[in-house]
Amino acid sequence: MNTLLRSKYAILVTTIIFLMSLFACEKNTTEPETDSPPPLPPVASMRMELSLFNTPSNNSLAKTTLSKQNFTAASLRVLIIKTTVTLAAIVPTAIFAAAISQEPVLQEDGKFHWIYTVQDDNNTFSADLAGWIDMQTTEVVWEMYVSSNTHSPELDHFLWYEGRSKIGNKEGWWLFYDDKSSDSLSEVLKIDWQIPDEDHQELILSNVNQSNADYGDSLKYSLDNYDNFLMFFDASENRTSTIYWSTETGAGYIEWFDYKNGARSYWDEDQNDVPQPPA
Repeated sequence: MNTLLRSKYAILVTTIIFLMSLFACEKNTTEPETDSPPPLPPVASMRMELSLFNTPSNNSLAKTTLSKQNFTAASLRVLIIKTTVTLAAIVPTAIFAAAISQEPVLQEDGKFHWIYTVQDDNNTFSADLAGWIDMQTTEVVWEMYVSSNTHSPELDHFLWYEGRSKIGNKEGWWLFYDDKSSDSLSEVLKIDWQIPDEDHQELILSNVNQSNADYGDSLKYSLDNYDNFLMFFDASENRTSTIYWSTETGAGYIEWFDYKNGARSYWDEDQNDVPQPPA
């Protein structure tokens, strides 16, 4: 082999080695890590920010004047939503939130387990949150098993909810089961979530309980910087109602089918009725 051919061969080999190392580095950055615990989804993947409607001065309907009628109507409907649509997720969310302060352990089943105890009102829950990566879909799989002898009925390693989150932890879903029917799994609520950053959030809560009269109803909560939207879809009536408010000012409006014939009705930063959007 002459000198020119040897030089070309050496250059070719060097180029191939460089490209292979580059490809290996690129592959390593996209493949999920399996030897370290996956990051927990944000608690906001289960929870909406509705604190505007919890202020004591506005939460008492007995003291409400006509000047705050629109905000009061919105607060009442938010209260109903909390006690109906989101009821299935309230306690599970509290149990999940406690996992943040726990250290997971990799067990023989190849899954990381967050094992801890939570006290909620008069109930004590022993939680076992399992998380692992599904390599085929590059998603993190989550399962929350709960035991409690103070819950009615008692729970014995009951799968209360499960879910998946995309690598990057910006979107996923949760599926909740009926804790009152612990003998068999009965789906009651699904949450599809997207949280690209702290200023943007979208949750879609769907009633998936086929034996429930409200089966098919859904609630969509979205946050876009300071703008909050709560949109309730009534499947039986095929109609959507909306509540909007600004996190920055507290002003907003209600557009609900059974309130003022569905007309959009505004309130200002002091929650007083106004005829049009505040400037």
